[in-house]
Amino acid sequence: MTAVLPIEAASQDSDSLKELASIARLITYARQSAKSLEAEFPVWCLDLALGAVLQEMYANGLQMPLFEEGMDKVNRAVAH
Repeated sequence: MTAVLPIEAASQDSDSLKELASIARLITYARQSAKSLEAEFPVWCLDLALGAVLQEMYANGLQMPLFEEGMDKVNRAVAH
């Protein structure tokens, strides 16, 4: 049996994914800035934040990893 979602729900999921992707881009930019300043603790915190946003994106219907190398780094950061 397949579930039928109303158009509003599908649109809302798409909007949520777009908002989360924007947040992920913002965090990635801030992480790169912190990394260039050699600010290790902020980089670590931003890695955790990025991992949390990516998990939320997957929970909201994202099917494929956005980037393999970045996910490995995020997974290592979350594990520590």
